[in-house]
This record gives sequence, C-alpha cells and structure tokens, in this order.
Amino acid sequence: MTTHLNHRLDHTAHVLTGQMQIGQGEQVLTALLGSCVGIGMIWRKERRCGLAHCFLPEGVETGEDSARYVSAAVPRLLAALGVRREQYDEVDVVIAGGARMLNLRTHDGAVGTRNIAAARSQISLRGLQVTFQDVGGSQGRRLSIDCDRQTFRVVRIQAAQRAQMVAA
Repeated sequence: MTTHLNHRLDHTAHVLTGQMQIGQGEQVLTALLGSCVGIGMIWRKERRCGLAHCFLPEGVETGEDSARYVSAAVPRLLAALGVRREQYDEVDVVIAGGARMLNLRTHDGAVGTRNIAAARSQISLRGLQVTFQDVGGSQGRRLSIDCDRQTFRVVRIQAAQRAQMVAA
C-alpha cells in the first residue's frame, strides 16, 4: 500500500496560482485554493485532464499558458486539451474554491464570489456543464484530479490545517 501511495505522490503536479496544466497517464494534478477558483476538466474519451488555478475573474493575459484570469483560462484549457466545440459534451467540468478567506471587499464584491461567477459564466458561455462544484464559504480547498483514474477529489481545509501550513 505504501508503494502505491508513494508512486502516486511521485506523479503529483502542483498547479500554482495563475498556472494551468494538462495531464494524462499517472499524473495527479492538484491545486490549493482559497479565494482563487480551480477549474478542472476531465475528457474521459481521450483520457486527458486539465486544471487551471485562477486568481482573478478577468483581465488581459500576457503569457500563453497563463491561467491568472478565469476569462482566459477556460478557453485555454479547452484548446490545450485539444477539445473541439462539437466534443464539449464529452468533457466533465469541476470547479472548487472561491472562498472568502479574508475580509477584503472591492467595490463590486468579494474576489472569491466574483471568481465563482466568472467560472460559471465562462463555462456556460461555451455550452459546457459543471459536473461538480464545491465553492464559496470560508474554507480553503484542495482540488485534485487523478488523470489515470479519471476522477477528482475536493478536500476542505479546516482551520487547524491552515494554521499548520502557515506555521510550517
């Protein structure tokens, strides 16, 4: 059992803020989310997965592989996966995050709430369906996508876990 667990850990790709990554085979894509929103896509037919870790709802992207903004991340994920419009119904979409981690508010609302709305809008705009979502609230989350098993997992991070991470 330990060997299997270590084997999975060796193939874990941490998708950091503003990044996106495409995976396949034994890769596990994972992102630690607070007010950021994670957008995961699983294309079972082609056995490919993608994960974007978006910081803000919209803006002008500078990098080709950047996922800093939700508005750019959704089309970039689809393009990087190689999904054509007529295949969109084959893609499972998962969103997580968008928590209110700090008591910060802009003139148009909390950034987490805006990230969630932007993700839903960009996904809906393309006729995609959200298969699963765990968003909002005040808890951080870890979104992981196992490309080999074609599954996802969202784990909520409790206050004690957050304190340990900060202290480490």
